[in-house]
Amino acid sequence: MLTTTTLRRTRQVALAFIAAVTMTACSDDDPTDPEPEPEVASVRLTVGANSVTVSTTSSPTLNVASGANTVTAQWLKADGSVEALVTDSEFELRIAPVSGTNPAWVTSGAFGGTLTVTGLSGGQTAAARVSLFHKAEQHDDFGPLNFTVRVP
Repeated sequence: MLTTTTLRRTRQVALAFIAAVTMTACSDDDPTDPEPEPEVASVRLTVGANSVTVSTTSSPTLNVASGANTVTAQWLKADGSVEALVTDSEFELRIAPVSGTNPAWVTSGAFGGTLTVTGLSGGQTAAARVSLFHKAEQHDDFGPLNFTVRVP
């Protein structure tokens, strides 16, 4: 027959084992810190000498020519400095029409491409949206946010 002391000791060992297993299961098995996330507050879109900054508080109008336009993007922090964590190996610029097919976007690099506007004449506009797409995680890290494309 087991004594009270033996039962007590067995119970303590079992509880210690359960605690150890639980702590091991809950521990972070990744010895490195997680990668820092970019803190993008806005994007500066440039077509030739014409630039606009799109943010959650600004939905500007980008003047473009009718036809094909080369667009580049710079991803900015809240203080206006370039966000260095946004790299072309992990992220890409995406532009899409809000509705329909105008304007059309073709990527030619991570942060640039060709925006083609058809069927618009002087003063007419089309709505587009811009986003920063995280390729590895398959989601937008910034946006999509709307802006207007205008043929002057």
